[in-house]
Amino acid sequence: MRREKLSGTTHSLDLVALDRANPSSISVLVPPDEVQILPQENLIFDPAELDSFSSWSNAHAALSTTLVENTLVPGMAAYGRVQLEAYQLAPLLRILNKPRPSLLVADDVGLGKTIESGIVIAELMARGRADRTMIVVPPGLLHQWRDELAERFGLDFTVIENVGGLERVQSILPAGVSPWDALPRILTSLDYLKKETTLRRALRKTWDLIIVDEAHALAESGSPQNPYATQRTRLGHKLRENGRGLLLLTATPHNGYAHSFRSLLELVEPSMATLKGDLTEVARRVDAAMIRRMKDQIIRLKEDGTTERVFPKRTVEGLPVSLLPKERRLLDEVGRYCSKVARSAAGGDDEELISFAMQIIKKRALSSRKGLAETIDRRLKSLKAKADEPAPTRAEIREHQADLPLDDAAAERLRERILRAAVPKEEKARKAEVRALTEIQKLLGGLTGPDPKVRALAGEILRILKEHPDERIIVFTEYLDTIEAIREECDRTPELAGRWLVFRGGLSLREKSRIQEEFAGSKARVLLATDAASEGLNFQHVCRRVIHFELPWNPNRLEQRNGRVDRYGQTREPRIRYMFFPDSPEDAILHRLVGKIETIQEARVSTPDILGVLGGASDLGAGLVALEPGSESIEQDTLKLVRHFEDRTQEFIRDVQPLLTGGAKEADPDLLRQARPLVPDDDRLAQVVTELFGAQAVRETSTRGVVRIEVPARYRGPGVSAVYAKATFLRSVAARTSSEEVEYITPLHPLIRAFADDARRRLLQAYTVDGRVRRLAARRVPADQPPSALFTYLTGIQGTGWVLEERLLAIRVTPSLEDVSDPGKDLTFLSGEAPGEVRGDSLERAFKNAFPAMAAKAAEIAARRLNDRADELGRERNAVARRLEIDLDRDVQARLVEIDEEETRGRGLVEPETQQLRLFAEGSMGKRFYAARRERVGQYADERRRDIADFRQVKVEAPRPLGALFLVPEGGE
Repeated sequence: MRREKLSGTTHSLDLVALDRANPSSISVLVPPDEVQILPQENLIFDPAELDSFSSWSNAHAALSTTLVENTLVPGMAAYGRVQLEAYQLAPLLRILNKPRPSLLVADDVGLGKTIESGIVIAELMARGRADRTMIVVPPGLLHQWRDELAERFGLDFTVIENVGGLERVQSILPAGVSPWDALPRILTSLDYLKKETTLRRALRKTWDLIIVDEAHALAESGSPQNPYATQRTRLGHKLRENGRGLLLLTATPHNGYAHSFRSLLELVEPSMATLKGDLTEVARRVDAAMIRRMKDQIIRLKEDGTTERVFPKRTVEGLPVSLLPKERRLLDEVGRYCSKVARSAAGGDDEELISFAMQIIKKRALSSRKGLAETIDRRLKSLKAKADEPAPTRAEIREHQADLPLDDAAAERLRERILRAAVPKEEKARKAEVRALTEIQKLLGGLTGPDPKVRALAGEILRILKEHPDERIIVFTEYLDTIEAIREECDRTPELAGRWLVFRGGLSLREKSRIQEEFAGSKARVLLATDAASEGLNFQHVCRRVIHFELPWNPNRLEQRNGRVDRYGQTREPRIRYMFFPDSPEDAILHRLVGKIETIQEARVSTPDILGVLGGASDLGAGLVALEPGSESIEQDTLKLVRHFEDRTQEFIRDVQPLLTGGAKEADPDLLRQARPLVPDDDRLAQVVTELFGAQAVRETSTRGVVRIEVPARYRGPGVSAVYAKATFLRSVAARTSSEEVEYITPLHPLIRAFADDARRRLLQAYTVDGRVRRLAARRVPADQPPSALFTYLTGIQGTGWVLEERLLAIRVTPSLEDVSDPGKDLTFLSGEAPGEVRGDSLERAFKNAFPAMAAKAAEIAARRLNDRADELGRERNAVARRLEIDLDRDVQARLVEIDEEETRGRGLVEPETQQLRLFAEGSMGKRFYAARRERVGQYADERRRDIADFRQVKVEAPRPLGALFLVPEGGE
């Protein structure tokens, strides 16, 4: 619902929007049948309309519950169903101090980015800065986001996951009304939104805030020599252009390439996306655009003054699987076959496609016999049929290599397409492959007994359950056929039969919920899961053990899996195990790399950071598939790959990591890395509701902190129930219960909004249901106090389009017009008991004649005090804005110098070896390309200057009178 004001009437109504959405004004052609004139906003003295003190003070208390405060702990952010801790506020505090609410949140996996996002949404909504919010996430996370925001913050988002979802939502709206235009909060899929038609409709109307999870998918791809923008990259720019704020979430902000990292920074702060020049300046620019904390940085202060880690340190160990000679020969033959085929395609048009096909086969061999057998069978059919299968696009292959979200079925279809399409054109090459694969098939057929890896897994699970019968274990694998092999082995093992569950992609929301509940509460002890299914799978409260059945060739996937148990809320030491074949050169290398990754975490290099240390997952895969077991160069090739990793890691730590871990610039950075509760339980809201509804309507239950609330009829309406059988006002109770068990009543709750709106109508519009004006009240004060009136005002200070601060202001004036206000104490008169009665005729004698002058005096003092506060805020914001303008000038110059260097390299204007100028340029990028880049820098700078100018704006509305409380000394009339 939009708020509008009446700007004039003739035979029509002209309505002007109070928000910034279009249209800015409309004309209503049908005039009202009747115009009712409401009482004037200014106070008048009328003892006949005196309210009881308790009712009057409760109306003020109700109104104050929804005001926007400018404090360290922003008001609405303090009311999520979480145990709010200091470090979770850092993203919000950064955003509130920026001209444009945009930030890259690059916290470690499992640190709680969803909670941090909910905090941001809630606070910006309260400030009128997030009336329209869209969240874009991978398909598998849609319902997790929806449920968590609803459960923890009471924020209802509509899910539009695909065409079917759009039709479902459209069916409940009037014909011709677009859900993208009409609905204030939408959750949608990254893959669905990137489609041209969907994107055009979704962005037709500007969003106040857009949040993108797994935002590294929006970064530029390619190498520094050949960077390119993907469809998702272009989507990122469209989102930035059509959102007033942009929050990007990723645990992988940097893949080792500067141009990719810069492309993410450019979405957040385009004028600061410069990574060249003085390192202090570069760190400042990155720090302004990004916030990043690692798990080991989050600490808790103990009672004895020492600190401890909030996230228990995990242990990661390999589980070597030994092989019999026949089994080792099988792996060797597969390795040789894949290496030779990939090497033969080097330099050809299909090099990338064939290399990836060989990676698929080699990885299947390292997973399970069952998967390898099915893969080889499909490959042989493709070679023999020589089908003209259209090859997947380069973008599809790269998305799969980069581990961008694909469900199990889609990933398997893509792998099959690659195996069918990556067929050599020469018949000789095809026949050679058929001979090699036929030999591998014979070796497979000659193996008897269980799969050694599957057998070893069952043994490890039995060992764990024997020592710890109540433990639960998640087993991850990339492949559904491998899950089937493990499942069969579990059924053959009496101790495991019937104690396993399968969690795969493609399950319905109901099926996923059922499996999660069973795993948490039934006799099941083993959960077999694929990577596609693991998105949104959070088991930190019931599980701490993960076993990787195979080592992923992408380190980021390993960390994403670990994050299912190694995340916010885990109280036990996570135990991570991975299975590998020491006799396989590929597994041996990955085993060494995992050990090094765990070690270098001490340098605060997150495991996802390592994704790009080898030049990306595709380069790592190409290096591993090229290893040929038994060749003369195998030792040298293995050592070369490990040394390349070590060199790139050191380079990363030296050049990149300082940018990612630049110190926070908040007033108290240590506070924002702590996990201590910031907001204790507060029972003031409970007192207000009890006073308003009466003690009979708010009764305690048998559970401490939980009450039963019977809502008076006047407050019932949309979203407000007649009865809340179990409700709480305490965060501590809400944090340990679910919304289905106990209703959490906060200032964001519809019930509180209902009586706050009623208070606004009563005190601001001077209008109540029965039509009586009740804005005056009286109470007794100590005898040594002078008779006076306490005038109350609602004051607001606005930025450009949003609320900076709202306050309840009290001004105390005597009949002789003396200002006896005490800002620190005056509001206390609005609470507590009011001993004694005050007769109306005595009030009339004491205040009637002086009241108009007293009200005028109070209004003058209130306006002066409000202006003083606005000037204070204005000076603070002006100082920030001035610093931002100085920084902007430096940043623009640095970016232009950087573009000059890029042009010099890109157009081949210098010799790479001697750095001398060439007479003739050889590069493909011409002058126009770089001129366009310089022009874009100017556009970004102009946009930034407008944002800074808006940030400077501090607007004051005249204090709005709420009421007057007559303070009569005890013993007086």
